[in-house]
Amino acid sequence: MKISLLSLSFHVCLFVLLTIGFFLFTIIGTVSHESGHYLAARCFGYQAKIHYGSTSVEWYSPQELEFLKSVFQKYPTQIKLDQPFPERERYLKIRNSYQKTGYWITAGGPVQTMVTGTIGLIFLVLLRKKYFSSERLSFGLWFVIFITLFWLRQTANLFLVLPMSIYRGKFSGYGDEFGLARHWHIPSWSIVTVTAVIGIVILAVVIFKFVPIKQRLTFIAAGIVGGVTGFIFWLVLFGKMIMQ
Repeated sequence: MKISLLSLSFHVCLFVLLTIGFFLFTIIGTVSHESGHYLAARCFGYQAKIHYGSTSVEWYSPQELEFLKSVFQKYPTQIKLDQPFPERERYLKIRNSYQKTGYWITAGGPVQTMVTGTIGLIFLVLLRKKYFSSERLSFGLWFVIFITLFWLRQTANLFLVLPMSIYRGKFSGYGDEFGLARHWHIPSWSIVTVTAVIGIVILAVVIFKFVPIKQRLTFIAAGIVGGVTGFIFWLVLFGKMIMQ
């Protein structure tokens, strides 16, 4: 079934299927992003747990935590003023141990997202003749597009931070990309902006080069509906109940 709209075609059945695809891949993309943090943490020997929209890392062992707490209780003034105190060397070594690995763990999520999207893009280019000669894409060709659009998470990050910052009346520096920028001592918005622009470019290439013209309107509509509903379903409503 299809409804003619302007010079394009809107395919109802395809819209439903693609909407479900965008809905599911929004959730899959979120969890797989967190798996990047998780795998990086485990590689460095930390215990970690993936939640519906974040990853928690146990930076210290129970013994180290107990030691840090006891020292802080005994020498709060010296710690605040960075003055000498007994066992200061051990305290600083334990407290700062995560700084050597925290950067890599923070980078694990965005790297996983962008590497996955890049793999999809490579297959997209390798299969370009099939895309260019198809009036309707098969399941496999749609799947490669969805993998490529993992890059859209980077774009979504920017478009979520901007309204949040405007609403709060101050800059919202929360997020992996902002943490990495601070670590590298570069402008806060640099990484999130550059990767967001790359995501937009890739989306434009996918829409205007690889999605057949007769299916473009359906694809765009399904992306908006499926992406938004997937975000609301997982990150706002039910993700916390399913995967605490």
